[in-house]
Amino acid sequence: MAVKMQMNGSVMVLLAAIGFGFNPLFAQILFAQGMSVEVVTLCRFILPDILLSFYLRTPSVLWPEVRRMIIIGFANALGVLGYFYALQTLTPATAILIYYTYPFFSLLIGILAFKRSLSVNALLSAVLVLIAASLVIDPSQLSIASKWALLGCFLAPIVFAFQIQYLAKPKQNLTALSRMAWGTMGHLVVLIPLAVCTSPEVAFPHEINGWWALLGLAFLAAALPQYLFVMGAVNTKPEVIAILGAVELVVAMLSCALFLGQALTRLDITAMLLVIVALGIRDPKPITMEHEVAKSVVI
Repeated sequence: MAVKMQMNGSVMVLLAAIGFGFNPLFAQILFAQGMSVEVVTLCRFILPDILLSFYLRTPSVLWPEVRRMIIIGFANALGVLGYFYALQTLTPATAILIYYTYPFFSLLIGILAFKRSLSVNALLSAVLVLIAASLVIDPSQLSIASKWALLGCFLAPIVFAFQIQYLAKPKQNLTALSRMAWGTMGHLVVLIPLAVCTSPEVAFPHEINGWWALLGLAFLAAALPQYLFVMGAVNTKPEVIAILGAVELVVAMLSCALFLGQALTRLDITAMLLVIVALGIRDPKPITMEHEVAKSVVI
């Protein structure tokens, strides 16, 4: 029975990683329909927020932790905005790979802000990520607007890395679903005003494939993967979760190449393989479940 539960949990985590990997594909289809980054990002989080609203009820003693999760969610929303804007401005492969520099930032933030110890495996993983990023980023080939998009894109992995480090040892205990619920509430705190203030010309898709992409972004790439991840992570070893999570990067890059005709260069493929290796390197220290649940809140 234990083996069966382990297998079912691994399958759920794998399916969740596949679902998360479709975010860039659906977002770019909606951009092509004339929808703004702010509106697309808002659509990305509305359905999960509605589904998670049942878990918002929290004892008053845990309200300080709730405020911390709202702040983290707020920062996450800005990070996703930067990531989606980069998908419009940079080559999608570059934006996707930048997001997966989070192991390096996690290591750096852990040492500087959380006084974590440095392991050889973590250092090796971070170095591989930096090498991968250097292969696809050439500042000399970027315009001024692209350089700003490049800098904005790095906000997503930095925020994600901070979240991973914090949730490895939070100040107060809060259930995973409650953390996700309040985190997504923090997303809406920033995204709803931005969507209203920008007065978008296109609020909804004008073609049927756009509506399919909208449903895919909200359900297939957001709500369903979050549910599968939380349920599957309970019965899956942390090191297995880390390895299966690398599938998200592959799906993100290959789906854009196959369905949108975006070519992958030799350097893109090499960088992707390096990041996959980096994500699969096991840390000798145990990884808490709260550490892994962080992934389901960002993207």
